[in-house]
Amino acid sequence: MRRAQAGFTLIEIVIAMALLAAMLAMAWSGVAFALRSWDAGANHGHRTADVRLAQNFLRRELSELFPMRFKDPMTLKFALEAAPDHLRFVSTRPAGLSTGGLSLVSLAVESGEGRRRNLVMRRAQPDDAAKDFTPLDGAEGTILFADVDSVAFSYFGSSNDLEQPKWWDEWMIRVRFTTPDGAQPEMVVRVMLSEEAGCLENSFQRNCRPRRP
Repeated sequence: MRRAQAGFTLIEIVIAMALLAAMLAMAWSGVAFALRSWDAGANHGHRTADVRLAQNFLRRELSELFPMRFKDPMTLKFALEAAPDHLRFVSTRPAGLSTGGLSLVSLAVESGEGRRRNLVMRRAQPDDAAKDFTPLDGAEGTILFADVDSVAFSYFGSSNDLEQPKWWDEWMIRVRFTTPDGAQPEMVVRVMLSEEAGCLENSFQRNCRPRRP
């Protein structure tokens, strides 16, 4: 008589395949979760590094602020446009590698591709008869930090013209970043200025008195 051969039944094979599929699905879910966590951590690290780079660049750039007055014989206007959402000033850094002298600089949040908003810096060289920041309107922009919700600028100084003004040898500028990841650590920059920024001069006399930034 032929001996009966032992083996698996069809039901046992189906159950084993179902258990194997469930185990593979659980293993793949764990691997996918680990990959997503790794990517999220890497993206967060890159964003943090980008914020630090942008802040370090801004800190170095703002430390080069130069107290220049626009050449307008009708008004005495200091070359600084300070607002909560943008900042325009004069820097001692040249506008290009092949140029020298001072440069006009602007910092503001501008719309980019899609709904993205970027912190953009523009730099232009002023002409000999510069009266305002008009040359910055046609300057090419450089993205300092991409995909931001808002950037707020605030300044340390006298609050209004009714208060007794005080002259400070240094200013403090505070910059706050807000990204899709939330509020970033604020940046405070100390800007050194000389007393020449407060001098009033004309063809007849030259006086230096405190002036509010």
